[in-house]
Amino acid sequence: MKSVKMVQGMDRELSTTLCGRCNAKLVTTDHEIVCSKCGVVVAEKYVDDTWDYDIGEFGTSGRTGPPENKMMTQSSSISTSGRDASGHFLKGEARDMAKRITIWDKRQKSNGKKTIIIANTEITRLCQVLKISENIKQRGAEIFRECEKYKMMRGRTTTVFSAACLYAACREEGTSKTLTDFTNACYARRSDISAYYRLIVQTLDLHPNIMSPISYISRIGSNTVPPITVKIQRQAIKLINKLENKEGKDPVGLAAAALYYCCCLKGWEYTQRSIALAAGITEVTIRNRIKDMMLQINKMDDPEFIKKL
Repeated sequence: MKSVKMVQGMDRELSTTLCGRCNAKLVTTDHEIVCSKCGVVVAEKYVDDTWDYDIGEFGTSGRTGPPENKMMTQSSSISTSGRDASGHFLKGEARDMAKRITIWDKRQKSNGKKTIIIANTEITRLCQVLKISENIKQRGAEIFRECEKYKMMRGRTTTVFSAACLYAACREEGTSKTLTDFTNACYARRSDISAYYRLIVQTLDLHPNIMSPISYISRIGSNTVPPITVKIQRQAIKLINKLENKEGKDPVGLAAAALYYCCCLKGWEYTQRSIALAAGITEVTIRNRIKDMMLQINKMDDPEFIKKL
């Protein structure tokens, strides 16, 4: 069984355009845009060739058509058939008017489509480089489309803005991808991606997950040369769990500082530089986080905790 889908999202301005045949107004219906007087069809329905099913065929409720793909450019289209509602070819002024409307519609959509295509291409590339899952890629494309509705792209670089959208999707899903990862992957300034990300979150009222330092322990440990042992990583996790006020502020820095502290505690000769490189941060960040961490360690109720690590 084939399903029939109707054109959606027609620009409201078309409903006030005069018909080229009789100068009557064009009106938008659920199925098409037609002349209110002579019935000239400007926009018409199209057929979706994908298979659909229903209760009668398979015994269970189903869906029609394929799953929605946020990476696709979705928009309505103006008919180029040159026919009226009765299927007869348009002639004279009516045909010329239909052509002008078609050209106008294409011009209106061309810039938006180009921007979305560039963004989708960059999002796909970043997902391949950073090994980001398909569902996060789709969400990143969806966030970019929502930003387009608010005209947020004016004066901003599409590729960098699309990276910020994908980063926002990663934060929503709680993945351990960092701003540094995106900065290195798209060759942009960290400050630009961060600024765009904050704008996206505020404008769209997103609610990103607060990342825990623990989620970065394994990644930093395995990226360090040589890799930090699993035992040291577990000790760093125990230390982080013991700390207070550890959520939210610089989770990568705190994870790196905990690993460095535990390595020093157990006599492993790792430098701040080697762990900083693995974490994608500076040595100064590690030192600052260690200072904060030591203040809490000195105030712990259990003075033997560090010895038990």
